[in-house]
Amino acid sequence: MNYVPIHGLRMLATESGILFAAFLIAYVGLRFLHPAMKRPRWLAWILAKNSRSVLLVIAVALVGRALLLPAVGIPQPRINDEYSYLLMADTFSHHRLTNPTPPAWQHFETFHVNMTPTYHSKYPVSQGLVLAVGEIVFHQPWIGVYLSTALLCGAICWALQAFLPPGWALLGGLLAVVRIALLSYWMNSYWGGSMAALGGALALGAVVRLFDPQRTERNRRLLASLFAVSLLVLATSRPYEGFAFSLPLLVYFGYKVTRARVRREGKLRSVVLPVLAIGLAGMALMGYYNQRTTGNPLLLPHILNERTYSPLPLFLWQRAKPALTFRDPAFAKFYEATKEEYGYEKTKSSSGLIGVEARRLLSDWFFYVGPALSFPVLLGFLASVRQPRLRIVVLAALSTAIALALCIYTLPHYAAPATVAVYIFAVAGLHYLWQQQKDGERAFVIAVCLTVVGVSLSRQTGGTAMNAFFTFRDARKLVAQQLTNQPGKQLVLVSYDLQQHYPGNELVHNGADFNSEKILWARSKGEDNDRELCQAYSDRTFWSVQTDDVNLSLTPLDLCKHP
Repeated sequence: MNYVPIHGLRMLATESGILFAAFLIAYVGLRFLHPAMKRPRWLAWILAKNSRSVLLVIAVALVGRALLLPAVGIPQPRINDEYSYLLMADTFSHHRLTNPTPPAWQHFETFHVNMTPTYHSKYPVSQGLVLAVGEIVFHQPWIGVYLSTALLCGAICWALQAFLPPGWALLGGLLAVVRIALLSYWMNSYWGGSMAALGGALALGAVVRLFDPQRTERNRRLLASLFAVSLLVLATSRPYEGFAFSLPLLVYFGYKVTRARVRREGKLRSVVLPVLAIGLAGMALMGYYNQRTTGNPLLLPHILNERTYSPLPLFLWQRAKPALTFRDPAFAKFYEATKEEYGYEKTKSSSGLIGVEARRLLSDWFFYVGPALSFPVLLGFLASVRQPRLRIVVLAALSTAIALALCIYTLPHYAAPATVAVYIFAVAGLHYLWQQQKDGERAFVIAVCLTVVGVSLSRQTGGTAMNAFFTFRDARKLVAQQLTNQPGKQLVLVSYDLQQHYPGNELVHNGADFNSEKILWARSKGEDNDRELCQAYSDRTFWSVQTDDVNLSLTPLDLCKHP
C-alpha cells in the first residue's frame, strides 16, 4: 500500500519503555518529593464554566497545529480518496452540486469518482463541505480540515463534561488535541475522520443532556436541534457506521420520550419537534443531492460507484459480484490490489476471517488507543458497564464495532463516529485510578498522560498519531512543476507500466471545471483513441507521461497535428 502506517512491535516496545520510565519518575516525585498538588487560579477560573474548557481545547488545537506549520506545513494530497474529496470541494466552491460529464470522459475516469450521469465524487458531502468552506473563505481547502478537527477536540471535551468532572473532561479534550489535532492523518490529509467524529461527539453529548430534569424548555430545544444536526453530520460523513453509532442513541431518545409521555411530562414538543423537523429537512436535502448527482433520490453516489467499478461486495454476507469489464486495465489492477491488501479471500473461511478481524482490531487499537492508554481504556470500559449513565456509551461503541466487523474492508477513520467513546473510557479509567489516592496509581496516571503527549508528538516513533510515509515520489507534483511555466493550457496523457505500477499511486485526477484547469490529466488509450481528445481540447498542448512509479518521462506530443 502506498500509504504506510508506522506501527507494530517497534512502536509497542518504544511506547512501553517511555511509559515505564515516566512511571518511575512520577512515582519517585510523588513518593519522596511530596509536591504540593494545588490547583492554579487560572485553571480554577477555566473550570468554573464548562464553555471555557471547551474554548481552551479548541484554542490549543488551533495554536498547536499553527506552530507546527514551519515543520509540517500544509498537507499535499496523495491518496485517491483525497483527490475525490477535493473534487467535491471544488464543485461546491463553484456554487454547484455536481458537474456535467466532460467530453471524451472515458479518458478521465479515476478512482472514487462517478463520470456519469454527472461528474462528481462518490463520497458523502460533509468532508467536501468543510473543504469548500476552506477554499471559499480562506482560498485553502485544508483550513476546513484544520477548523473541523479543532472543533472535534472541543466537542470531545464538551461530551465528556456530561459524564465526568470538569477537570477530567478538560484532560480528555487535551489528550484528543495531542493525539488527533497535531500529527494524525485526520489533521494532515484530506481523507476525513474529523467530521464523523465531531457528529458522534455532539450527538452523544446532546442526547444524554436532553432529559436532565433541570433543563429549561429553551435549553431542551437547543439540545434537540443539536442532536438532530449531529445525526445529519453522521449521515453525511459515514452513513453506515454513523447509523450504527446512532442506533443506541435513537433507542435511548425514543425510550425517554415514551417514558415522558406516559408520565405526562410537559417536554415532548420542545424535544421531539426539532428532531423531526430537522431530520426530515435533512433527508429531503440528501435526496435532492442524490437526484442531482445520480439521477435517483434514493441512489447514493457511493452505491452508484460500487455498482459501476467495484467487483468486491461491501459486507461479509454478500456474494461476490459478477466479473466486471473495465475500460482501463489500471482499474482491474486497483481492485485486485484492494482484494489482496484487505484479505478478501481470507474472509471466506472461519480461520481466515478471524485473522482479518484481528488485524483490523489491531490497526484501530494502535490509532485510537495505543499501548499507553490500553489499561485505562479497558478499566474505563468495565467501569462504564456498571454505571447507568455511561451504558449508552458502551452500547454505542459496541454497535459501531459490530457494524465494522461485518464489512469486507475498513480503515481506522471508518470507526470515527465512536471516537468520543474511546476518550470517555480512557478518562474514566484514569479518573478511577486517581481516586484511589495512592502514589502508585497516581504516578501511573501521570505517566500515561506524559507518554501520550510525548509519543504523539514524535514523528520518529510514529506513535498513536499514525504518522505515515509514501513509498513513491509525487509524480503529479514533479510533472506539474515542469509544466507550470509553459504557456497556455496543458493536457497530460498518462501511461503506466502496469507490471510495476501500484494503482494507488494515481496521476489522473482533475478539478471540477475543466475549462479553467491549467493542466488536465487523462489516460492514454493508444494513439488512435487519444486523437478523440483533439477536437474537444484543441486549445491545449498535449504531453505524454510514462511511469512505473520509479522512473518518469515527460515528452511533448504532436498528436493533433496528424490526420
